Amino acid sequence: MTRPAGKRFLCRILPAALLWPVVLFSITAASEPPMDQDGFLVLRAAMAKAGQTGFGTPSEQTLLKTAYPGGESLRYRVSWLGIPAGELIMRTAGVARAGETFTLEIEAKSAGLLETFYPVRDQFTTVVHGPQRLPSRQTMQQHEGRRVNSKVTNYDQDSFAVSYRKNDDPPEIYQLDGPVHNEFSSFFIMRALPFAGEAPMIVPTFADKKRHEVGVSLEGREEMESVLGKRACIRVKPLLKFKGLYEKAGNPEVWLTDDQWRIPVRFQSKIIIGSLVAELIEYSGPSGTFTRPEKPRESPEPPRADKP
Repeated sequence: MTRPAGKRFLCRILPAALLWPVVLFSITAASEPPMDQDGFLVLRAAMAKAGQTGFGTPSEQTLLKTAYPGGESLRYRVSWLGIPAGELIMRTAGVARAGETFTLEIEAKSAGLLETFYPVRDQFTTVVHGPQRLPSRQTMQQHEGRRVNSKVTNYDQDSFAVSYRKNDDPPEIYQLDGPVHNEFSSFFIMRALPFAGEAPMIVPTFADKKRHEVGVSLEGREEMESVLGKRACIRVKPLLKFKGLYEKAGNPEVWLTDDQWRIPVRFQSKIIIGSLVAELIEYSGPSGTFTRPEKPRESPEPPRADKP
């Protein structure tokens, strides 16, 4: 039976609220390679070749200490055409006694009317390392309608390879030509880019079987009202050259506070019909704690005594 168009469309709504989602595709290995204890392909380190690309635009070290320090919690309300569609929650944490190692936890869930006929509960955990915060492993628990999937992706940044497994399927491998970010690590490292001059910043990102050098351009500066109050912000736009979950859609825009914290207060992206908007409604981190108060319900007026 064909899935109704509304449900097919909804399965893209919440993931598309992220900065640049990635769709992983299958490939077939030429032979049966050795596997590790987790069932992943054992990869040999590849020798660097002439013409291979590097890590993209270097992050700014001072911003890494403030805009990417760990210990953050960000909660967004996602809407589509003004209709509540769901929530997006992001958390970052440093790993004790592991140097520059962080975990990025992402949870996307449906809300409102959409929750009634197509409930979504997707959870992602990415581990990143080093001054460029490159990913080494990502796990995903996917609950979308009746679909329940478990996915694990390993990133071998030394041999430029990505190994991917869905449920109990055989693992798959993608050989690349340089180090890569995934959809979540690319978003967080973007906050630490200098955005100096007119040239776009470059963030190498894995999508559609390939390594893409995604440009992120500074589109302007403006004041934004948010849960943080009125703040000066920079508006940046990733220039996506791949489909991913943005098939037939425009490039997303992100508003970051124009300060040392670079807090993302809003995302907006055109999709097949209308636009998705994600607005920050709760934030906790090194710069403070901010919560948007819920509107109190109006109490009915007490009955007035009749005048004599």
